[in-house]
Amino acid sequence: MSTLSRRKLLGQTLSLAGATAAGLPLVGTGLGASGPAPARKLKVVVVGGHPDDPESGCGGTIARYTDLGHEVAIIYLTRGEAGIDGKTHAEAAAIRSAEVLKACEILKARPVFAGQIDGSTEISPARYAEFRKILEAEKPDIVLTHWPVDSHRDHRAASLLVYDA
Repeated sequence: MSTLSRRKLLGQTLSLAGATAAGLPLVGTGLGASGPAPARKLKVVVVGGHPDDPESGCGGTIARYTDLGHEVAIIYLTRGEAGIDGKTHAEAAAIRSAEVLKACEILKARPVFAGQIDGSTEISPARYAEFRKILEAEKPDIVLTHWPVDSHRDHRAASLLVYDA
């Protein structure tokens, strides 16, 4: 993956903000209101701490990209093991994983599981290396994830892993 400097990121963000404010189509991204299909199919990766985070955080964006013919992979840091009161971790993971499959089918995205445990995510050299391999294998053009100052530690972990990768 190529590196992105703060200056380049700021320049791209300002260009995007200017085009949006002016109501101009986002040329070259395939996100314009009208016009031909994009010249190049983009690979978009969305990373969430748990099942439902990517969908609730940017489900509309995922749907828009896939409707325009771009490929979207959703990386779930965990399977939501601690997400259902009264269920064991295995039961909750099975239920939430099935929900992921249905959501990805609807959004035309592909799920990827990173193998961490809900409520017990880790940030360590080994976890950074594992996550980097997963993200690099996807070869994304665009990566979307949680805000790094989120109130949930699993969301912060996802953000830090993405940032490092």
